[in-house]
Amino acid sequence: MGVQPCEGVLVTDSPATTYARAVGSWTPIDWWKLEARAVHDSPELRRALAPFAPPEAWRDLAKGTATPWGCLLTLSHIAALTLPVLASAMLVGWLLSSRDDPAPVGTAGLLAAIGAMLVGIGMIDDLRGTVGVDPKIGRLLGAMHLVPSGVGTLIAVPAIATANADGAIGIVGLLVDVAVGVAHFVFYRGPAESGSARWRRNLSRLDRALAELGPADRARMEADVRGAVDVLAARALVDEAHLARAGGATLGTLGLTMAPRQDRGLGTDGARSDSA
Repeated sequence: MGVQPCEGVLVTDSPATTYARAVGSWTPIDWWKLEARAVHDSPELRRALAPFAPPEAWRDLAKGTATPWGCLLTLSHIAALTLPVLASAMLVGWLLSSRDDPAPVGTAGLLAAIGAMLVGIGMIDDLRGTVGVDPKIGRLLGAMHLVPSGVGTLIAVPAIATANADGAIGIVGLLVDVAVGVAHFVFYRGPAESGSARWRRNLSRLDRALAELGPADRARMEADVRGAVDVLAARALVDEAHLARAGGATLGTLGLTMAPRQDRGLGTDGARSDSA
């Protein structure tokens, strides 16, 4: 690996150092982007860092961490969002029609149940620690199940009560999807707070990912971060106080130290005020 000079500092061609040389200015989120590049060769470590990172850093942390079934999950997420809406549309269409035929509760319930199953798989995958979902997005997903299936349930119940429903058992699928929607509001009620069970699980996973690094990999990543900090100092992009803090951060804690998520109320931004 070649060594190149940069404004009086010898730096390597490693990812974090290259990033520090390339940026034109420095903002708080750049600490996370720099760390993501330093630990790029450890997808597990990047996945472990994601729950602590601001959403703006997730793209950098997620590169190359997709599971083999990632494409299938993407398709399932699309289906999970459209099926409850389609189910509700069927029942609303029946309600606005002449209602000569029975309400298609069975078909609507089946679609809603499939949607509930698919989004439930996504929740389980997120719980197992893949790159996380922003709580606001999680609640939006919940609303996209709760609202259409809730509307469908309100239409299906009187149709069943008046014996004007085809496949009354479909009400179960609608109710399950409503429950899944509510579960999203519970599960994604907000960022994990310090001391909570989820916070402790995230910390434990980060500790495991760091412990599993080989000595050579750890040394290479740490050297990359040190080289990047040296470049930032040489380019005067970050003030000395923040450089000292960054220099004291251990591997895996640079972003947490310098630019923690503001919705957790931790620390300061770690960037020079005139460049943030």
